[in-house]
Amino acid sequence: MVVTKRWLVLALIVAACGDGTPPLQTAEPGVVFTYPIDHQIDVPLGARIVVTFSDPVVESALGTCNGSSGGFCLVAPDGSAVIATPEVSADKKSVAFTAPLMKPGTTYQLFASAVLAPTATNLPASGPLLSFTTRTSQPKSAVPSLVAVNGGEPANPTSMRPMFESSTIRLVFSEPLDPRTVVGGANSVELVEQATGAPVAATVIAQGIHVAIDPVDDLTAGTTYELRLGSAIRDLGGTALGPTTVTLVPDNTKGAGTIAQVLRTKGPSDPGPATTRAGTDANVIALDKPLIGKETVTLQPSTLAAELGDPKALGGPIAFTIRRGQRLAATGLDVKLGGQIPVGLSTGDIQIELLTDGGGRIYRNPYQKPDQRPENDRAPLYVDLSLDLAIYAVDPLGNAVLAQTVLGVEATGTAVATDGVLAIESVASIEMGLLGVTEAPSNLVLQLITDPSATPPVDTTPPALVATTPADGTAEHEPGDGIELVFDEPIDLDRARAGGITLTTSAGASIAAVIESHGSAVVVRPTSRLPYSTSFQVTMSDIADVAGNAMPGQTLAFSTPTLFSTGVPLTALATHPGVPCALTAASGGSPGRCAGGLDSDDLYHPFTLAANEPVEVVFSQPPIPSTIALGTACDTGSVRIEEVDAIGTCIATVPGTLLVRGRSLQFVPDEPWVVGRRYRAALISGGDGSCNGGEICGINGGAASFDPLNGTESGDSGGGAIALAFVGGEPSASTYLVAEAGPYTDINANGFLDGGELRRDGNRAALTITGTTGSVSNARFEGEDCLPATPEVDGCLYLQGAMPVELGEVTSNCPLPGGATAPACIPVVLGAQAMFGTSVRLTASVGISISTDTGTNVLRIREPTGGAPTGFIIDKNGAPTMVLALDLYMDAPDMSITLSSHDLHSKPLTVSLEGPVDFLPDGRIAIGASNLEDVPVEVNIDAPLGIGGSVQMILRRGEMKLQLVSRPLRGAER
Repeated sequence: MVVTKRWLVLALIVAACGDGTPPLQTAEPGVVFTYPIDHQIDVPLGARIVVTFSDPVVESALGTCNGSSGGFCLVAPDGSAVIATPEVSADKKSVAFTAPLMKPGTTYQLFASAVLAPTATNLPASGPLLSFTTRTSQPKSAVPSLVAVNGGEPANPTSMRPMFESSTIRLVFSEPLDPRTVVGGANSVELVEQATGAPVAATVIAQGIHVAIDPVDDLTAGTTYELRLGSAIRDLGGTALGPTTVTLVPDNTKGAGTIAQVLRTKGPSDPGPATTRAGTDANVIALDKPLIGKETVTLQPSTLAAELGDPKALGGPIAFTIRRGQRLAATGLDVKLGGQIPVGLSTGDIQIELLTDGGGRIYRNPYQKPDQRPENDRAPLYVDLSLDLAIYAVDPLGNAVLAQTVLGVEATGTAVATDGVLAIESVASIEMGLLGVTEAPSNLVLQLITDPSATPPVDTTPPALVATTPADGTAEHEPGDGIELVFDEPIDLDRARAGGITLTTSAGASIAAVIESHGSAVVVRPTSRLPYSTSFQVTMSDIADVAGNAMPGQTLAFSTPTLFSTGVPLTALATHPGVPCALTAASGGSPGRCAGGLDSDDLYHPFTLAANEPVEVVFSQPPIPSTIALGTACDTGSVRIEEVDAIGTCIATVPGTLLVRGRSLQFVPDEPWVVGRRYRAALISGGDGSCNGGEICGINGGAASFDPLNGTESGDSGGGAIALAFVGGEPSASTYLVAEAGPYTDINANGFLDGGELRRDGNRAALTITGTTGSVSNARFEGEDCLPATPEVDGCLYLQGAMPVELGEVTSNCPLPGGATAPACIPVVLGAQAMFGTSVRLTASVGISISTDTGTNVLRIREPTGGAPTGFIIDKNGAPTMVLALDLYMDAPDMSITLSSHDLHSKPLTVSLEGPVDFLPDGRIAIGASNLEDVPVEVNIDAPLGIGGSVQMILRRGEMKLQLVSRPLRGAER
């Protein structure tokens, strides 16, 4: 008990008055705790906003907020109250918004009225109790800037939290940074002694808007350091950071020496407070997202070693440090979509490891008078706790899905000496990545107590490699993606970066790359896109955890796909919003139909884009990057995002960031789309086949073709632009993602099978001739047999495509295709996109023998009357299953029959599809589907002299196969 008693003595020291004035004996009633703290920035959206009083509140005084009036009001900058219902805790002392609808990058004020807490003496007579600013993590068109250092203004980096010798330097930027550019070294991130310029060795970790810089050795108190951020740092759009220097001088917290201490999670029967000051359960992480519903995980018994600073060194506050590599454990998640539909994914126990040195300080309660003696109920000590975390799971598949790095966790709490222990309670909000496609607000109340008899665990097990993207030996790695290496625990980044992990060609040529932290996974990200048709190797020669346990060496071999040259132009596979084709026949009630289709084709419904969703386009081929140019004035650029008036005249371009990837692009507006406002997204291809300025061009060297129904062959470049008029819609609570057909066969998208392209069975349709009519006879497919086990030769259409989808909230009594219902489902709203199939060769007799290639086959999704194409994920015999029925048009725009014509234009088809929703070993979501019934396809042929007939075919039952896969969880091109 010696060490514990010393903690209690220190707590009294911290509370003692420094000016000789006798302390007050009893604290006056009032506010004792808030989360967030006043002036906190980077507060995660979905954070639980809480105020705790010393005495019960008057619950009936909550009332309705009208601006700043009301018992408890959260107010936006425009004076409007946030629409959220405050809740009072069981002990009536805490009031909280459990799910406030806040906007990113916005400063809010929290008002608490005296009518809510009549006895409180520390509520402001006027004005807010506190203010805070929410996190913004979307790209911006402006120059990126440094927003905060350790929670404070960059010009005054200790204004929020003091700088200690053991502090990790935590930075917040105005927008996400390109992780390839945030590295330790000249012109990027440098920490140096100001007087000598000597560099300070430090671990640098970047993730989105956050950067953590953890010096390998503690800094020297009183020494002036400079943190230099150079112009090599760029945002995701490629804009350079203005060079920035921050001066830091660590305080002397160690004084006569540090004091070792042991903390452990508080159990229900342990000494210390029986309830929390946060008004909710302690040591529980609460997640809330429509995709999985409301879930909780509970922290398990865990022990942490801490270092306490000299309690006299700072004249009151006491610094403490929790060194990196230590862990908390939590119960796992049994994931269910919407909280009801099991997906067969259990994470096993969840591990939370400190990636950097964590810690903070214990200091006076800011809501009490400076001369107030601490007491447990009304004047608890305050605690700052800053952490950078690796979150991962014990189960290999659960780990592959969950592994992530969370930087910049800023917790606020209280500390009280009671029952022979020092009890520390801290509140934090974490944006936790969820299933690789969204983030879930996660709120945590961490309760620790001192226990000198507890022993922190010792890690003696080396890490093991459990999954990779790409898989070993595969030839499907997208050149712009990073290589994911998923381990069963976090590895020592410094050793990996010092040559422990290298990327080379199979011939041994070195490839420049950076190594990113993603919890128990790392991403080896090349600094530029890899070439196609090339083999590579990742060599893991020195991999260890931070405890020094090393694993045996290992290699990963993979290749990028073989990309053959082609004269066939690039086209669009998918767009969000809208459809991937040039439009014609627009009217007041419709944007039109695809150019090149029949006049009888359906007209599309008006396009709407949710306020919080991007414009996104997926291409059939890699465009030439230099031809992707965002217009900066009306009617300029090859990519145009414009605000328009009622007749479609451009008013102004929309400020935002264009993210150009290997086969896709994404535009993120600086501000959300305004509800009801008119916009247009346009992709320009020019009027001819040449590649001119202001036109999107593909690997054939010519302009794109966005009217594929008018032809997809060499020479069909140019033509109409894609011009998608849309209206801004309300923010969506659905989970938006783009799933792509993968793996696919036709890498260069020329519509034919080139010799080195690997046949991929997961995305293809088998077409079988069942008979002929009229003068047509002896019809058969030539070439590759898609189904060798059947007696006839089946044609193989290898499919390529992509699908923007929105996973909605769980719904009851879902109407399924065919008239059945499901008790619960997740609606999956699809765009009216297209799938492109490779050519098959058809031979038949129509009085004369004919033989023709169909050319590229186009399957277009038709919109149902009055709605969008929608599938449903249901629970079928304990497995998540996608069911959907699609109306399609089938086209073969390039099929030409000698002296004859055919009607394979806008051919209506109906397909019912069903298949599993799986998680791949690397954690990606895969939606598989195949047709439930034979799908008849009849092609009518007209020859001269009235000779004609038809070829009757079917898409065989179960042999139209689709596998749509989400993008890599961590390594996807930024």
